[in-house]
Amino acid sequence: MVVQIGNAYYVIFIELAVLFLLLLVAALQGKSRDFAHAVLLVLLFCNLALHFLKQAFPPYIDHFPQSIRRSTFENLCAVSTVLFPFCYLFRKQNVLHDFVFFMGMCGGIGALLYPTETIGMSPLAFDTIRFYTCHTILLVVPLAAAILGVYRPRLSRFWAIPLLFLVWETVICLNEFHLIGVGLVDGEFSDLLNAGFRNSSFAFGVRPDFAWAAKVFDPLVPTFFRTDAFGLNGGTPFYFPVLWLIGPAFVFLIPIYAIFTAPFAIYTALRRPSRPAFSAFSRDSSFSASS
Repeated sequence: MVVQIGNAYYVIFIELAVLFLLLLVAALQGKSRDFAHAVLLVLLFCNLALHFLKQAFPPYIDHFPQSIRRSTFENLCAVSTVLFPFCYLFRKQNVLHDFVFFMGMCGGIGALLYPTETIGMSPLAFDTIRFYTCHTILLVVPLAAAILGVYRPRLSRFWAIPLLFLVWETVICLNEFHLIGVGLVDGEFSDLLNAGFRNSSFAFGVRPDFAWAAKVFDPLVPTFFRTDAFGLNGGTPFYFPVLWLIGPAFVFLIPIYAIFTAPFAIYTALRRPSRPAFSAFSRDSSFSASS
């Protein structure tokens, strides 16, 4: 039997992720903030190690050295896997922690609900276990940090979410050019202007198999970013890498971040009844890492 959307294994892996969150929060509840932070940081660095150590196992070792590209910044979750631990090295809370919470929620939930890389694979295959381990940690660590008060997401930092998302996408874009340049990806630089070529994170436009998304995103993209104004693609219209995402990022990501953050903002407001309800949006009410 293999993993399929909606079957028993699909549900079991989601249940295991929820169980891991509950056990982690229970184990760290009542512990000092420094101890909880250290445990979460170790989990993130273990995830980072797995990102590279997977090269020693099938199917990666069977395709080495071409498989090295799978340990680079190939997609949003890969960027998060590599950068999250270093974001958590900052002890005092800053906008990076707010973004880690957001990306952890989006990447983790998205992967668990639609595990594209594991569909049709054995639940006991190394890559299936690796996939779920990686994305469970991406989801559980930031969420546990928020629940425990290690780094509590702040609504007032909504402005940083689309900006840092564009940074993540820029890293992916530059990584793709580098992979082609060193020969780890078969293709030409011009191929990257084709939205259907190695574009799992939409850095190069709306993929052809997501035509419905174009109807949603295109009205938010300036015509300039969907035309070949500089003759880069022989006059054929294309999405300007990363920059085409500016409109969609600000329109869609801020409300999603607000939804994810609302429970913690409400909790913060309720804990401070002497302050106005809207103090959850102010700088003074933001969670302080030194508390």
